[in-house]
Amino acid sequence: MLNLDKFKKKEEEKHKQGMTSLREKESSEKLTQVDYKSPGSFHIEPEYRELIRKQTADEAQNFEKSIKEEGVREPILYWTHTLRDDSGKARVVHTVVDGHHRCEAAIKLGLEYVPSKELKFNSHNDVRIWMLRNQLGRRNIGDAEKITIALQLTEFLGVEAKERKKRQVESFNKGQKTQTEAKAKVKEEVKEKSEDELELQAFKDTLNMDPSGRINRAEEAAKIAGVSTKNVTKMKKIIEKGGENIVRSVIDGDLSIHKAWTDIRASEKDEKGKSKVKAKPSKAALTPKVIQSLLHTSGVVKAIGKVGYAFRYQDEAFDAIQLNELSFKQHNDFNIRFVEDGKEVRQSKNIEAVQFVKLNSQDIFPLIIGYQYISTADDLKYISSLNELATFCHKFYVVVNVDLAKEAIAQVKSENMVVGVITIDKEHKVEVVHESHYIMIEEHKELQMMREGIYRQL
Repeated sequence: MLNLDKFKKKEEEKHKQGMTSLREKESSEKLTQVDYKSPGSFHIEPEYRELIRKQTADEAQNFEKSIKEEGVREPILYWTHTLRDDSGKARVVHTVVDGHHRCEAAIKLGLEYVPSKELKFNSHNDVRIWMLRNQLGRRNIGDAEKITIALQLTEFLGVEAKERKKRQVESFNKGQKTQTEAKAKVKEEVKEKSEDELELQAFKDTLNMDPSGRINRAEEAAKIAGVSTKNVTKMKKIIEKGGENIVRSVIDGDLSIHKAWTDIRASEKDEKGKSKVKAKPSKAALTPKVIQSLLHTSGVVKAIGKVGYAFRYQDEAFDAIQLNELSFKQHNDFNIRFVEDGKEVRQSKNIEAVQFVKLNSQDIFPLIIGYQYISTADDLKYISSLNELATFCHKFYVVVNVDLAKEAIAQVKSENMVVGVITIDKEHKVEVVHESHYIMIEEHKELQMMREGIYRQL
């Protein structure tokens, strides 16, 4: 078994004798921050592994030879966090965020210890952002590769923007402390953060968000890569339409961004001109407006209304319910204002579609149905924030792409939410896959919803 103290002394001697590069010497100055761990003790996260540049066979062979002769000179950077397996069992892991190639080579060569350093992160999304920024710091990286990495980065920055907007809304709704107290709290938080965390936060603070919490990905990518927005737009087209070989040629510098983009545009025009047979009309993309229109159909409303009717009139047999007198009105992008004593006391919240359904001519109060769209798995994490909106509707549903159905149902159940799940597939088929409970709305909320609905019709 290798003695760790001896190993450290040996490494320090190598540094003193100048057996390192300038960059490695800079790292050695922070030797007090460096620890030594077994390379087998690190966790390689497949998703993170995909974010770094892959080595060619020759590069991997030369790199392994270098490690064998000189050892691991640069510390492996890692993040310590809790990881849960498929069964839900938790364990603490040291996940590599920089040095995947070094770690894998060390394991292959049977090294007992490698230098390592722990970094602090608040979330998986922060790790992704840090890793991609780190990739941008590589030497001899061309514009095409910078743009490719920057476009990846803006995906995760988009998630950060949504989270930031959510925090702003929550602060507003809770009645944010005075400006002096808020600044004092920020200063206190800054004291507790490491240099790496502060640098990452400073980068995220440069984000330009619109009032709804979205970012312009092309503009942000151009700013990050230090190129024009036009070049970002062209490279995005190359990535989407060019194929792996074309993208690789552009990144390697064998083909210019403009030339590749021009060739793709010309190819698209040729294909369009050659097509003599009129293509079958394709289904429209599932944008929020398309989804709103798919929900605004008598078939969907009748199916949901039947379940609502059964909750209201429990003495009637479900199979005997006809709803021949059913009528409904849908309002899209429905804002709920939080009003007390005639004054708006909190920031309004948006329900993407609300239906007022008259189940029969005898009903005085209509059935109020709310729908909220969730487009990504990341957004599902914040599904509990819909609980407050759900209390304004007799029945409330989240609407997801069919691929997210299982995750959505599992999340709803884990949060003990009284909401249902509706799926929509590529063929625009709408299906209730998890039924919503009927909610007894508080009288003042029911009246508020009805007033808002009537107001919109005036």
